[in-house]
Amino acid sequence: MKKQSHHTTTQDRTRISFDLYSLPDRDNLLVICPGFFQSKETAAFRQLSRDLSTHQDVICMDFRGHGRSGGLYTFSAKEGSDLEAVLDWARERYSAIHLMGFSLGAAIAINTAARSPEAIQTLIAVSAPSAFEKIEYRFWTPDAVLTGIRTYGPGVGCRPGPLWLKKQRPADSIRKIKSTPVLLLHGTRDPIVSHRHSERLFQAAGEPKRLELIEGGGHAEELYRYHSARLLGIVNDWIHTDTSGVM
Repeated sequence: MKKQSHHTTTQDRTRISFDLYSLPDRDNLLVICPGFFQSKETAAFRQLSRDLSTHQDVICMDFRGHGRSGGLYTFSAKEGSDLEAVLDWARERYSAIHLMGFSLGAAIAINTAARSPEAIQTLIAVSAPSAFEKIEYRFWTPDAVLTGIRTYGPGVGCRPGPLWLKKQRPADSIRKIKSTPVLLLHGTRDPIVSHRHSERLFQAAGEPKRLELIEGGGHAEELYRYHSARLLGIVNDWIHTDTSGVM
Protein backbone atom coordinates (compact mmCIF):
# COMPACT_ATOMS: atom_id res chain seq x y z
CA MET A 1 0.00 0.00 0.00
CA LYS A 2 1.42 3.37 -1.04
CA LYS A 3 0.81 6.50 1.05
CA GLN A 4 1.26 9.92 -0.51
CA SER A 5 0.70 13.36 1.01
CA HIS A 6 -1.09 15.97 -1.09
CA HIS A 7 -2.70 19.36 -0.70
CA THR A 8 -5.30 21.45 -2.46
CA THR A 9 -6.66 24.98 -2.03
CA THR A 10 -10.22 26.09 -1.28
CA GLN A 11 -12.06 28.98 -2.91
CA ASP A 12 -11.18 31.16 0.09
CA ARG A 13 -7.48 30.26 -0.40
CA THR A 14 -7.15 27.90 2.56
CA ARG A 15 -4.58 25.15 2.07
CA ILE A 16 -6.05 21.70 2.79
CA SER A 17 -3.80 18.71 3.41
CA PHE A 18 -4.73 15.08 2.81
CA ASP A 19 -3.11 11.65 2.56
CA LEU A 20 -3.87 9.18 -0.23
CA TYR A 21 -3.54 5.43 0.44
CA SER A 22 -3.55 3.71 -2.93
CA LEU A 23 -2.70 0.78 -5.13
CA PRO A 24 -2.26 0.93 -8.93
CA ASP A 25 -5.26 0.69 -11.26
CA ARG A 26 -8.02 1.19 -8.70
CA ASP A 27 -10.94 3.48 -9.54
CA ASN A 28 -12.84 3.23 -6.24
CA LEU A 29 -12.10 5.83 -3.55
CA LEU A 30 -13.27 6.46 0.02
CA VAL A 31 -12.81 9.96 1.44
CA ILE A 32 -12.58 10.05 5.27
CA CYS A 33 -13.48 13.22 7.21
CA PRO A 34 -12.25 13.25 10.83
CA GLY A 35 -14.13 15.13 13.51
CA PHE A 36 -13.26 18.06 15.77
CA PHE A 37 -9.80 17.83 17.39
CA GLN A 38 -8.89 14.86 15.13
CA SER A 39 -6.70 14.73 12.05
CA LYS A 40 -5.26 12.33 9.49
CA GLU A 41 -2.14 12.22 11.67
CA THR A 42 -3.75 10.51 14.68
CA ALA A 43 -3.03 6.84 15.30
CA ALA A 44 -6.71 5.89 14.95
CA PHE A 45 -7.22 7.57 11.59
CA ARG A 46 -3.90 6.37 10.19
CA GLN A 47 -4.78 2.77 11.04
CA LEU A 48 -8.39 3.14 9.93
CA SER A 49 -7.19 4.46 6.57
CA ARG A 50 -4.81 1.52 6.14
CA ASP A 51 -7.50 -1.01 7.09
CA LEU A 52 -10.08 0.43 4.70
CA SER A 53 -7.54 0.78 1.90
CA THR A 54 -7.37 -3.00 1.53
CA HIS A 55 -10.66 -2.79 -0.40
CA GLN A 56 -10.43 0.64 -2.07
CA ASP A 57 -8.13 3.63 -2.26
CA VAL A 58 -8.56 5.99 0.70
CA ILE A 59 -8.13 9.71 1.27
CA CYS A 60 -7.99 10.96 4.86
CA MET A 61 -8.09 14.75 5.11
CA ASP A 62 -7.37 17.53 7.59
CA PHE A 63 -10.06 20.18 7.85
CA ARG A 64 -8.92 23.77 8.29
CA GLY A 65 -7.47 24.41 11.72
CA HIS A 66 -6.38 20.78 12.06
CA GLY A 67 -3.20 18.86 11.32
CA ARG A 68 -1.26 20.21 8.35
CA SER A 69 -4.10 22.24 6.87
CA GLY A 70 -4.16 26.02 7.18
CA GLY A 71 -6.77 28.36 8.56
CA LEU A 72 -8.97 28.25 11.64
CA TYR A 73 -11.75 25.77 12.38
CA THR A 74 -15.31 27.10 12.20
CA PHE A 75 -17.17 24.06 13.58
CA SER A 76 -18.80 23.11 10.23
CA ALA A 77 -19.65 26.65 9.03
CA LYS A 78 -16.92 26.89 6.34
CA GLU A 79 -15.45 23.41 6.25
CA GLY A 80 -17.73 22.30 3.42
CA SER A 81 -15.43 24.19 1.05
CA ASP A 82 -12.49 22.13 2.38
CA LEU A 83 -14.25 18.89 1.52
CA GLU A 84 -15.43 20.22 -1.84
CA ALA A 85 -11.82 21.04 -2.78
CA VAL A 86 -10.72 17.50 -1.91
CA LEU A 87 -13.65 16.00 -3.84
CA ASP A 88 -12.79 18.15 -6.87
CA TRP A 89 -9.24 16.75 -6.75
CA ALA A 90 -10.57 13.21 -6.43
CA ARG A 91 -13.12 13.49 -9.25
CA GLU A 92 -10.31 14.13 -11.71
CA ARG A 93 -8.80 10.75 -10.82
CA TYR A 94 -11.64 8.43 -9.71
CA SER A 95 -15.03 7.58 -11.17
CA ALA A 96 -16.50 6.07 -7.96
CA ILE A 97 -16.18 8.15 -4.77
CA HIS A 98 -17.60 7.24 -1.36
CA LEU A 99 -17.73 9.64 1.60
CA MET A 100 -17.32 8.81 5.29
CA GLY A 101 -17.40 11.34 8.13
CA PHE A 102 -16.98 11.16 11.90
CA SER A 103 -18.81 13.43 14.38
CA LEU A 104 -18.60 17.04 13.09
CA GLY A 105 -16.80 15.59 10.07
CA ALA A 106 -19.97 13.57 9.44
CA ALA A 107 -22.07 16.74 9.75
CA ILE A 108 -19.84 18.41 7.15
CA ALA A 109 -20.07 15.34 4.90
CA ILE A 110 -23.89 15.32 5.06
CA ASN A 111 -24.13 19.06 4.35
CA THR A 112 -21.66 18.80 1.45
CA ALA A 113 -23.34 15.74 -0.06
CA ALA A 114 -26.69 17.55 0.01
CA ARG A 115 -25.31 20.24 -2.32
CA SER A 116 -24.21 17.73 -4.96
CA PRO A 117 -25.45 14.21 -4.09
CA GLU A 118 -24.70 12.97 -7.60
CA ALA A 119 -20.97 13.46 -6.96
CA ILE A 120 -20.69 10.49 -4.59
CA GLN A 121 -21.80 6.86 -4.67
CA THR A 122 -22.46 6.39 -0.94
CA LEU A 123 -22.49 8.45 2.25
CA ILE A 124 -21.43 7.05 5.64
CA ALA A 125 -21.97 9.14 8.78
CA VAL A 126 -20.49 7.97 12.10
CA SER A 127 -21.72 9.62 15.33
CA ALA A 128 -23.21 12.51 13.37
CA PRO A 129 -25.04 15.35 15.14
CA SER A 130 -28.42 16.21 13.66
CA ALA A 131 -27.70 19.88 14.39
CA PHE A 132 -24.76 21.66 16.01
CA GLU A 133 -26.97 23.40 18.57
CA LYS A 134 -28.54 20.06 19.54
CA ILE A 135 -25.27 18.48 20.72
CA GLU A 136 -25.61 17.65 24.39
CA TYR A 137 -22.10 18.84 25.36
CA ARG A 138 -21.70 16.26 28.13
CA PHE A 139 -17.91 16.79 28.17
CA TRP A 140 -17.73 16.76 31.97
CA THR A 141 -19.08 13.23 32.39
CA PRO A 142 -16.61 10.44 33.30
CA ASP A 143 -17.15 8.68 29.95
CA ALA A 144 -16.49 11.89 28.02
CA VAL A 145 -13.34 12.64 30.02
CA LEU A 146 -12.06 9.11 29.41
CA THR A 147 -12.79 9.48 25.70
CA GLY A 148 -10.67 12.62 25.61
CA ILE A 149 -7.81 10.93 27.44
CA ARG A 150 -7.87 7.87 25.16
CA THR A 151 -7.84 9.94 21.99
CA TYR A 152 -5.03 12.28 23.08
CA GLY A 153 -1.75 11.85 21.21
CA PRO A 154 0.16 12.98 18.10
CA GLY A 155 -2.07 14.67 15.57
CA VAL A 156 -4.74 15.67 18.10
CA GLY A 157 -5.58 19.34 18.43
CA CYS A 158 -7.31 22.29 16.81
CA ARG A 159 -6.78 25.96 15.98
CA PRO A 160 -10.31 27.26 16.63
CA GLY A 161 -11.95 30.13 14.80
CA PRO A 162 -15.28 31.88 15.44
CA LEU A 163 -17.93 29.66 16.99
CA TRP A 164 -20.88 31.91 16.21
CA LEU A 165 -20.95 31.60 12.40
CA LYS A 166 -24.18 30.25 10.93
CA LYS A 167 -24.14 26.48 10.40
CA GLN A 168 -26.23 24.18 8.25
CA ARG A 169 -28.30 21.60 10.09
CA PRO A 170 -27.56 18.04 8.91
CA ALA A 171 -31.17 17.09 9.72
CA ASP A 172 -32.29 19.60 7.07
CA SER A 173 -29.53 18.74 4.61
CA ILE A 174 -30.09 14.99 4.63
CA ARG A 175 -33.65 15.49 3.32
CA LYS A 176 -32.12 16.82 0.08
CA ILE A 177 -30.19 13.58 -0.55
CA LYS A 178 -32.80 11.74 -2.56
CA SER A 179 -31.14 8.64 -4.04
CA THR A 180 -27.58 8.40 -2.70
CA PRO A 181 -27.40 5.46 -0.23
CA VAL A 182 -26.92 6.70 3.35
CA LEU A 183 -25.43 4.61 6.17
CA LEU A 184 -25.62 5.95 9.74
CA LEU A 185 -23.56 4.39 12.53
CA HIS A 186 -23.69 5.33 16.20
CA GLY A 187 -22.69 3.91 19.56
CA THR A 188 -25.43 3.48 22.15
CA ARG A 189 -23.10 4.82 24.89
CA ASP A 190 -21.82 7.85 23.01
CA PRO A 191 -21.00 10.41 25.75
CA ILE A 192 -20.63 13.35 23.34
CA VAL A 193 -23.45 13.03 20.78
CA SER A 194 -26.42 10.87 21.74
CA HIS A 195 -27.40 8.09 19.33
CA ARG A 196 -30.79 9.81 19.15
CA HIS A 197 -29.15 12.17 16.64
CA SER A 198 -28.58 9.33 14.16
CA GLU A 199 -32.12 8.11 14.74
CA ARG A 200 -33.44 11.56 13.81
CA LEU A 201 -31.20 11.68 10.74
CA PHE A 202 -32.38 8.21 9.71
CA GLN A 203 -36.00 9.29 9.90
CA ALA A 204 -35.26 12.33 7.73
CA ALA A 205 -33.16 10.47 5.14
CA GLY A 206 -34.53 9.12 1.88
CA GLU A 207 -34.07 5.60 0.56
CA PRO A 208 -31.89 3.64 0.40
CA LYS A 209 -30.71 4.03 3.98
CA ARG A 210 -29.48 1.98 6.92
CA LEU A 211 -29.00 2.67 10.63
CA GLU A 212 -26.54 0.61 12.68
CA LEU A 213 -26.45 1.13 16.44
CA ILE A 214 -23.40 -0.48 18.02
CA GLU A 215 -24.35 -1.65 21.49
CA GLY A 216 -22.06 -0.19 24.15
CA GLY A 217 -20.13 1.79 21.56
CA GLY A 218 -18.67 5.23 22.27
CA HIS A 219 -18.11 8.30 20.13
CA ALA A 220 -16.78 8.48 16.55
CA GLU A 221 -13.29 6.93 16.28
CA GLU A 222 -13.93 5.12 19.57
CA LEU A 223 -16.21 2.82 17.56
CA TYR A 224 -13.22 1.89 15.44
CA ARG A 225 -10.90 1.63 18.42
CA TYR A 226 -13.07 -0.90 20.32
CA HIS A 227 -15.39 -2.34 17.67
CA SER A 228 -13.10 -2.33 14.64
CA ALA A 229 -14.14 -5.69 13.15
CA ARG A 230 -17.81 -4.77 13.19
CA LEU A 231 -17.31 -1.22 11.92
CA LEU A 232 -14.98 -2.31 9.10
CA GLY A 233 -17.32 -5.12 8.10
CA ILE A 234 -20.36 -2.84 7.97
CA VAL A 235 -18.55 -0.14 5.99
CA ASN A 236 -16.95 -2.46 3.44
CA ASP A 237 -20.21 -4.36 2.93
CA TRP A 238 -22.08 -1.09 2.44
CA ILE A 239 -19.61 0.20 -0.15
CA HIS A 240 -19.30 -3.02 -2.14
CA THR A 241 -22.88 -4.35 -1.97
CA ASP A 242 -25.79 -3.20 -4.11
CA THR A 243 -27.70 -1.05 -1.61
CA SER A 244 -30.84 -0.55 -3.64
CA GLY A 245 -33.84 -1.19 -1.47
CA VAL A 246 -31.83 -1.40 1.78
CA MET A 247 -33.85 -0.51 4.88
